[in-house]
Amino acid sequence: MIFRQILALIRQNPFFSAVSIIGTTVSIAFVMVVYMVYDIQTANIRPESHRDRMVYSSYGYSFRKADHSNSNTGMSYQAASRVFGDLPGAELVTYMGNSPMEYCGVSPEKGRRCQRRRVDLNFWRLYDIRFLAGRPFDQQEFDACADVVVIAERLAREAFGSAEEALGKNYFVGFYPKRVVGVTEDVSSLFTFAYGEVWTPYYTKDPDWGSEGLRGGFEAMVLCKPDVSPAEMKLQIESSLDRLNASLTEYELTLPDLSTYTERQFFRDDFLSPTVTCVILGLILLIVPAINVSGLISSQMSRRLSELAVRKAYGASRSTLIGQLLLENMLLAFIGALLGFLLSCLLLWLGKDWMLAGGYTEGNFEVSIWLFLRPTVLLSAAGVCVLFNLLSVFIPAWNATCRPIAEVISGE
Repeated sequence: MIFRQILALIRQNPFFSAVSIIGTTVSIAFVMVVYMVYDIQTANIRPESHRDRMVYSSYGYSFRKADHSNSNTGMSYQAASRVFGDLPGAELVTYMGNSPMEYCGVSPEKGRRCQRRRVDLNFWRLYDIRFLAGRPFDQQEFDACADVVVIAERLAREAFGSAEEALGKNYFVGFYPKRVVGVTEDVSSLFTFAYGEVWTPYYTKDPDWGSEGLRGGFEAMVLCKPDVSPAEMKLQIESSLDRLNASLTEYELTLPDLSTYTERQFFRDDFLSPTVTCVILGLILLIVPAINVSGLISSQMSRRLSELAVRKAYGASRSTLIGQLLLENMLLAFIGALLGFLLSCLLLWLGKDWMLAGGYTEGNFEVSIWLFLRPTVLLSAAGVCVLFNLLSVFIPAWNATCRPIAEVISGE
């Protein structure tokens, strides 16, 4: 009965219905773009399945204590292991060496530039990267910094025809042959830290660059224990760093960019967090159009005042009438929300290079459609739809049902 009445109202007022749907579509599309950019960049999504529990060191820098001279960006493996190696709140710590683009291929004459990652065994425990063939390098191979390599499926297919055929073959990395021990699924460069195309062990012996062994090219990634917050972990790291610096005589190491995943992807500000910023922006994009649609709905309600007055005269309560009006407009809001969600997916897909990658898309930058269809995203779209309906309809419905019955019927 209610559904038939809603369809009849839509047919009676096609212009109003069209404008309402278009307004809802555009509003929800913009809000969902903001939400999905934030969600894709911060949510726990495989292979980066523990983003909310991560703390990152960045590279840091060292300098001479006396006069802050001889400043050098970077942190050695020795320094990193002393700061991060014995943190009580850490479930897992992995170190990553500098990650250059290097010439890789089946031979020195046939290849292309690829993203090389220098990692340890904990990298494969931290990031949920599936192996299609073979395995990661083992402890013995890592300790010896053996000439072994793990490559992505795309490279294996290009060079050897399949993942299985690549195992045991030589693959040149930086013009040096390395034996393929494993082939992984392709990892999108959307995942900043898990991404790579070739992975090799790193040397744990730092070069003798002076600065009391602080200089190097490593950064640390810490997975907090479930009962330890990232803020608590930062305090533990800072205490450990203070102990290291107290043991040094001439130089000092500082880590000014300790950050969570969200802070690393967006910005670090003690006054306004990225979450609060996105919420405020989303509300602005939602409330302003809702006010405009609310004005349109108010004019539509004025035409139905006599109908509402008669129903009140026959015993309908204000809450019943408001609920009825909200339900009637919910169908239009739902249609607009569905179109808005599809439009937001299209906008994000077309603009993914700069909205998700900031214009840097070198490497395998792929965005799966399933990132848009995750349950949290769909539920968020439904929630935005309900919120928009409440913002745009509730006040006009309340005002319309407040009018005295006698005043409405008499035409005053």
